[in-house]
Amino acid sequence: MIELNATLIDIGNLKLKINLIANSEKILTDSMTEEETPLWVELWPSALALARLLWEGEDLAGKSVLELGAGLGLPGVVAGLKGASVLQTDYESEALKVAQETAKMNNVENIRTAVADWRNFDITETFDLIIGSDIMYHPVLNPYLKKIFLQSLKPGGKILMCDAGRLEGLAFVERLVQEGWGIKEQRVPIKQDRFDYNIYAFNITPPASSPL
Repeated sequence: MIELNATLIDIGNLKLKINLIANSEKILTDSMTEEETPLWVELWPSALALARLLWEGEDLAGKSVLELGAGLGLPGVVAGLKGASVLQTDYESEALKVAQETAKMNNVENIRTAVADWRNFDITETFDLIIGSDIMYHPVLNPYLKKIFLQSLKPGGKILMCDAGRLEGLAFVERLVQEGWGIKEQRVPIKQDRFDYNIYAFNITPPASSPL
């Protein structure tokens, strides 16, 4: 049973409400024997970094945004506040329900949700911007993620990924560089609770010619 805790958080010069999972530690502990760990029940530092970059970045009015692995949905809600039309996707329908409630609490109406499996990604729309935080960590799933980048991004569009610096995530980015993708890297300092993090942020553009 998921217990929600509406919390006011600060990302730079923006304060907004978000639904956190009050019993996340128990849910994670109980799932240790399961194949799919519900990582979405935590608000991770990379999501805070991505949300801040979106809020401090360019105007998104009239833009379409695809959020992959939305989890609690903070970055997508911020993109909606910036004027974008947002589609939040996640493998877990429960995560999207929580994200929808967060959008409602912040009076963001320009957000849709869809359950999506990267291995069989059936969303045919294309987007101006694809965003995600802490989603490049699985070596088996990363090839599917790259395919989604290619099929779901509009010509001239951009991809913005934030990552805590996990080895597989960095290796995935390095493989993209070797294949001719454009990568601009920056670091985003984030303080969460008592801890300081230095999150990787990658602005990614596909090569001029990229077969699926």
